[in-house]
Amino acid sequence: MPDIAITPEVRRRRKQKRYAIIGAAAAVVIALVVWALTRTPAGPSVQRSDLWIATVRQGPLPITVSATGTFMPVVERWITAAAPGVVEMVKVQPGDQVKPDTVLATLSNPSVVSVLVQARADVANAEAQRASQHSELTNQLLNLQASLDSAKVEAEIAALKEKAERSLLSQHIVSTLDYQTIKLQAEQNAKLVTLTEQRVAAFKQSMAAQDQAANAQVAALKAVLSNRQQQVDALRVTANLEGVVQDVAVQSGQTLALGGNIARVASLKQLKVTLQVPANQAGEVVVGQSVTLELATTSTQDLNGKVIRVSPAVTNGNVDVDVIPDGDLPADTRPNLAVTGRIHIANIANTIYIQRPAYANPDSSMTLYRLADGGSDAVPVSVRFGAASDRYIQILSGLTPSDQVIVSDTSGFAGAKLVNVR
Repeated sequence: MPDIAITPEVRRRRKQKRYAIIGAAAAVVIALVVWALTRTPAGPSVQRSDLWIATVRQGPLPITVSATGTFMPVVERWITAAAPGVVEMVKVQPGDQVKPDTVLATLSNPSVVSVLVQARADVANAEAQRASQHSELTNQLLNLQASLDSAKVEAEIAALKEKAERSLLSQHIVSTLDYQTIKLQAEQNAKLVTLTEQRVAAFKQSMAAQDQAANAQVAALKAVLSNRQQQVDALRVTANLEGVVQDVAVQSGQTLALGGNIARVASLKQLKVTLQVPANQAGEVVVGQSVTLELATTSTQDLNGKVIRVSPAVTNGNVDVDVIPDGDLPADTRPNLAVTGRIHIANIANTIYIQRPAYANPDSSMTLYRLADGGSDAVPVSVRFGAASDRYIQILSGLTPSDQVIVSDTSGFAGAKLVNVR
């Protein structure tokens, strides 16, 4: 086959075509390289159902602290044994409602009963001695009064005789000696009356003193008897308080010493709420702040109250805060009833806020993931927080109202520049 000569024009067109293909390929390679260098790297992918997504809002923000707690009695006391003894019977159980005269337990103590019997005998003996003494003194007083009456009669007779003899003396019918004898006798009888009157008065004073001493002796023995009676009565241990039994510390057959605990009774007349506030939220809680209480009962009505005490100690990461409810409590409220309280710290009139993200603290900054591209992606943004309550936190910068943000734990994709939300 003869060779066909290629004209210069054909060679030129072929060379141009080859250069065009090489140039196009190079352009494609460069475009791919630029795209690869400038595109946002693909990040992790998460299910939307696994996320907690909140919307940034604007408006009033109440700053509250929520905590759980229980109703506690303001008045609560241990009922103790007023006399030693052996527990014969326990008549109440925890949860029983009692009145002041309700018997909690009965004790036995033969020696206490024996002492009571002896005290009664002592009182009876003292009363008998007092009556006998008073009777004897009365007889002595009557004898003295009889002697006084006789002395008065004799003095009267002597005075009349002296008067008669005096008139006869002036007529010289009787001698001066006889008259003087009669006069001395009259004076002696008058002095005897005065002396007997003094003896009667002194005896009355002595009699009153002896009666008073006897009465004091009887009163002292009656006081001992009353004490012994109280010890016997104390063998029937009563609540002495209207309320509910919280705890019973004894059982039948147990020997109790004086002052031994029997049962703990809480008054139902006034109850307080003790809330366990996390220590990191208790710094702004002060006495006088208002509290909303939600009861774990059939009652749907919330109660209002005020903080009356903030414990200075931290126990198991919590601070005890005591709250007194306002007004009457529902009928089914009882000690140890669970309750949730919202302590109202402050109220910001108008601000930007969001549901509190996991691990977000007031007056701090952190990175949150904001939804973009219609919610299919999430990108990191730096957010600065202000005041916070238990449910919401103030946004100072980094977000605007209507932004949607992942507020659940993002540690699984922390540091990623793009998160795909499926």
